[in-house]
Amino acid sequence: MEELLELSKNKYTESEHLEIEKVYTFLGKLKSVDPIYNINFARNLAIQLIENKLDSKSIVTALYYPFYITSCVELEDIEDKEIVEMLSSLKNLLSFTITNRETQLSSIKNMFMAIAKDMRVIIIKLFIESERVGYLSQYPSIEQEQIMLQNKEIYAPTSAMLGITNVKNVLEDAIYKYYKPKEYSELKGAVDKYLNQGRAEIEQAINKIKSELTPLIPNIKVYGRQKQLSSIAKKLQSKNIGISTIIDIYGKNDIMEEMIEGQSFSEVKIGHIVDILALRILVNSIDECYTVLGKVFTLFTPIGNFKDYISHPKENGYQSLHAIVKLDSGNPLEIQIRTFDMHNYAEYGFAAHWAYKERKKVNESDVKINYIRQVMDYYKEKSPDELVDILKTDVYSGKIFVQSPMGKILEFPENATPIDFAYAIHSKIGDKCVGAKINGKMFPLNTPLNNGDTVEIITNINSKGPSRDWLKFVKCQSTKSKINSFFKKEMKEENIKKGKSILEAQAKAKNVVLSSLMIDEYLEELFDRYSLQSIDDMYATVGYGGLTSGQILNKLIAIDHENKKVEVKNYPDRVLKEYKNQGSVSVRGYSNMLTKFGKCCSPLPGDDIIGYISRGNGVTIHRRDCHELQNTDFERLIECTWNRSENDNFIGSLVVVCQNTAGVLSNITKKINDNKINIEGIVSKQNPNNTCTLHIQLRVNKKQILDDIIAKINNFSFVIDVYRA
Repeated sequence: MEELLELSKNKYTESEHLEIEKVYTFLGKLKSVDPIYNINFARNLAIQLIENKLDSKSIVTALYYPFYITSCVELEDIEDKEIVEMLSSLKNLLSFTITNRETQLSSIKNMFMAIAKDMRVIIIKLFIESERVGYLSQYPSIEQEQIMLQNKEIYAPTSAMLGITNVKNVLEDAIYKYYKPKEYSELKGAVDKYLNQGRAEIEQAINKIKSELTPLIPNIKVYGRQKQLSSIAKKLQSKNIGISTIIDIYGKNDIMEEMIEGQSFSEVKIGHIVDILALRILVNSIDECYTVLGKVFTLFTPIGNFKDYISHPKENGYQSLHAIVKLDSGNPLEIQIRTFDMHNYAEYGFAAHWAYKERKKVNESDVKINYIRQVMDYYKEKSPDELVDILKTDVYSGKIFVQSPMGKILEFPENATPIDFAYAIHSKIGDKCVGAKINGKMFPLNTPLNNGDTVEIITNINSKGPSRDWLKFVKCQSTKSKINSFFKKEMKEENIKKGKSILEAQAKAKNVVLSSLMIDEYLEELFDRYSLQSIDDMYATVGYGGLTSGQILNKLIAIDHENKKVEVKNYPDRVLKEYKNQGSVSVRGYSNMLTKFGKCCSPLPGDDIIGYISRGNGVTIHRRDCHELQNTDFERLIECTWNRSENDNFIGSLVVVCQNTAGVLSNITKKINDNKINIEGIVSKQNPNNTCTLHIQLRVNKKQILDDIIAKINNFSFVIDVYRA
């Protein structure tokens, strides 16, 4: 039976195998129009993926891939939506290019990850590239250069991140061979000769260690590791053995050097690199590590001092014992001894080999990648289906990566806009932005950007500056800060006029005489509270959104309350009678008195109240601190008190000033409903400074309930201010 089908039959369920067989048979009958992307490419790619434990849908995707990108198969011909999505993502990666002018290695790798949200797509793509280097000579020289540049900057480092060692080794050796063919050939000859002699010695050393230590440590694991050719070349360069001039193959820190003229690698003492062939020994505990080290030194002659990274870990947390011993032939051999936990940390934690080699810090997304890598290794001996869920991880969820026409790549939150991009380039670019092209086409400035977009900002030196409407749709906090900074600095006169208008409108809405609050004594306290310098500074701050009109007005009212408490005096000299129960309120000295509640302050049981005798309309009940009482005839004020009844219902009014964002109203109403309070009405008003004001009427039976819900609403992060109307 065909090798691919034999592997498929042994690895997958019957139905999955039959699907693979069906697709493979169908594709085998198609006539390929490409010398590279044909059934042989598809078969070899699928076999590699099966051996690396990918699920059956990944195998089918790999089989379709060569025929899909050459238009022999259309997506409409494929019924499985999951396979269609993976093929579409793979095709998106085809258009990914690198400019030599401004290559940003880490950003490019991040962008590559973000484009394909299904991690299986990344893995398939890596195996595609490792298969493709075998056909490199069949590409035109220009395409060869682009292929190898992508391998150098993206695919080799990414395969190292994910721990796909077979892909990493193929790509890194291909890179070395492409850029330095002569040195590659010479080094390969020298190393092959060395390895032919060394492999037998390594096997003997492994058997010797196992036979001596297995009786003492039954769970010991001993295995050999061969250093790949490109890594040997880097090591030679670091040791300055037979190498002189640096050439840029891997980047500034990992450079191959040209050979001294007339000297070949075959003349270099390869044996100076002691870890071309190495042993790694894994045990359960630290005590066992030192036991193994002592035994190794009795079996082999040690060379130099051993390195104890267990008692003295590296800065990145790496722990292991490193020792160099002499074999019977006289050749040196490095032996690494560590616990299984130390090995897991070195491979998957912050001391992961790829991070240490690149001298970089590991961020949150790197940890996710390492976690995926760890799970992949963990499931090597299990069914491929067990990998599917973890491989569907979107490693860079919440982030997008876009680039300028010059190739500069920037990271943004999802749904970021061209305005965010413009201000990320420079504040002056953002201030003068009048339009944007996305992938060569004009789009509105509020258009959400997608991964891989190329954005070109159009500016006009005559532009008056940003629009306040931009604050409604930009996503980066830094963008909002820069826009607000423009309004604060460049448009102070306009902000003063606007802020004054907003504050006056807010005072009118709250039935407050603003001029009565603009007293020097009050303003001094206000300025000290908000670090303001003058009235104009106050107006300008409200105008550009630094403070809300509600914050200013409420502070002035609070100051006024402290300085002007209503004192009830000079009551009419009358015969006082007992309080008479007149519904919810009893008026002192009168019975059967008609009462009503003032709409200006909406008093509730628990409020300190007082009555005002109106002409022909009975007594109006006010809160004692109501501003309406300041301009009344004090002779008409009269004491009154609540009749305590839990069954009475009143209307309590709230004003909530909050950020104008999605979900505000639903969160507030849910909080009210959770406290079993009936909502009588809500009126919402949009403010010009990207905030909104909600007027909410609630049915309650006492002040305490309203106070409690005010405190709970005030805990929301989007709430700027909340108070009783």
